[in-house]
Amino acid sequence: MLSLRELQRYFGAALFDSAPQAIMPWICSDGLDVESRICLYRNNLLQGFRKALALEFPVIQRLVGGDYFDQLALVFQGNYPSRSGNLHHIGEPFPQFLSGLLAGTGYSYLADVAALEWAHLIAMGAPEARPFDPKALLKFSSDSFPELCFTLHPGCRLLRSPYPVLRIWQVNQSEAEVTEIIDLDSGPDRILVRRGADDVELHRLLPGEFALLLVLANGATLGNAYDAACGADPRFNAGEALCRAVALGALTQPRVSRQSPS
Repeated sequence: MLSLRELQRYFGAALFDSAPQAIMPWICSDGLDVESRICLYRNNLLQGFRKALALEFPVIQRLVGGDYFDQLALVFQGNYPSRSGNLHHIGEPFPQFLSGLLAGTGYSYLADVAALEWAHLIAMGAPEARPFDPKALLKFSSDSFPELCFTLHPGCRLLRSPYPVLRIWQVNQSEAEVTEIIDLDSGPDRILVRRGADDVELHRLLPGEFALLLVLANGATLGNAYDAACGADPRFNAGEALCRAVALGALTQPRVSRQSPS
């Protein structure tokens, strides 16, 4: 007699196996032959996964076509099966999957389009947080400004791509009639994905702006972020960049990274 754990393991394997002999002796036909019963469960598993993935990556589905997207979903599911009954997060490794699958081909840009779609989805469902209020700086001395740390707002994501992924995303929305031919060499794109009051917004950033937010998002101080921004763009204007970051609500309240010497 198999244990419950063994039965569950064999049954799970059978849903991905066209020849599930190991589990078949333990399944009752009950009016439907055993193989057909397994196929019923297998079809529900595969179709549910495919539909959930298509909802998360509609632009990728539109770009590659429904048939090829179904093939991608099947291979992706085999490599990254859902570990939860909630299919909401199954697409998290999909950009990485496409990056490995399409590396060195003319379709490698699809991985970055998928990353943009995933960032859009995550920003939409991110928790609320109070954005940075410049008045909060009044409690810090000006000498401590370089040691300030900010956190990227949870409703924001940063994405960098050598391809014009924002334009690709824009012209491949469900309501758009695609007539534009996009030059893949017209990138790069540096994008802030931000949840606004009514919808998720996508904003192109200048090299310095992107470097500043990226370094801050990784936990560095404002001084280090400023140095990185100047390295990315010698013409970087810190005042303008911070004003724009504040206007977009990209940062949360500051803190001092370490106690300044008295």
